Amino acid sequence: MQQEDDVIGNIFNVFSRRKENQAAVRKPLTPGFRQRTLMLLRDAGDGSLLLALEHLHGKLTYLVGRVSLSQRQGMSPQDDTLQFLTTCSDAHFLDAVEYILQADAHMCLGGRQEDVVTRLNEFLSIDDLPYFVTKQVWEPWQSDDFRSSQRIRLLEESKVIPKDSQVIHETAIEPALQLLRQPAFCYANTEFMVALEDYRHRKFGDCVTKCNASYESVMKVICGQKRFGYSEGDSTAKLLRTIMAQTQMEGFWETPLMVVGTLRNKLSSAHGAGENAKVVPEHVARYAMNMTASAIVFLHDQAYSGK
Repeated sequence: MQQEDDVIGNIFNVFSRRKENQAAVRKPLTPGFRQRTLMLLRDAGDGSLLLALEHLHGKLTYLVGRVSLSQRQGMSPQDDTLQFLTTCSDAHFLDAVEYILQADAHMCLGGRQEDVVTRLNEFLSIDDLPYFVTKQVWEPWQSDDFRSSQRIRLLEESKVIPKDSQVIHETAIEPALQLLRQPAFCYANTEFMVALEDYRHRKFGDCVTKCNASYESVMKVICGQKRFGYSEGDSTAKLLRTIMAQTQMEGFWETPLMVVGTLRNKLSSAHGAGENAKVVPEHVARYAMNMTASAIVFLHDQAYSGK
């Protein structure tokens, strides 16, 4: 497992610091979700919350910039954290969710991180809350240490992401994230996660650019694994036509499957704006993300269907 050299290195890379769209009004977290989350952490900790609360106290105090989270005197770190989590903002509660799922908190969950993610998503769904928790992404890593040559390293921590559409999320975004968690698609996964980050930071032009980069990476992996001839410098259009030809797809598929590349060419920050600045609206970036996810899953299924 890759160890974090900087003790506080990941503290500010959490939900509340990603500049969520302030104009968006989202359904608030329910008291039931908060209580279920705490009970889940208790059960994962073999009946005790103490280790998790102590771990969260160290992270959250740095985040909010004060020694006492609840600002009550004489409380233990565990009680201070518990009091804070029952009254804090939704954003800070989701920060705590991300902290407890990070690799350095694995002892708090007894090695059950993936199970906790699954249950959290169930809890979010039960209360119809507009968020989804992603799983960690790992990849095989060849070590130079002859005593242990095969290891794994962490590429992406779990994150809480908004669900702008339940149907689209379940049928496009989540299947794409699940697909991209495969080791072969690690670089495409990183690019797609950066696209999600750019969207949250309202960098909509960059979001469209990263969406297409992820799309191209997926197509290159498909071409490489299926031994379809391609070059690293091939454009989106050329990669798509290669896959279409090799999988005997009908020509009408080219137009819908080129939408992601067309948006990048026409609207994104990948090319100079010239005399007129390119402004990508939020709804266009959201469309690009959804189209990218759908196209990735579709092309993958097409290429590996055996047809």
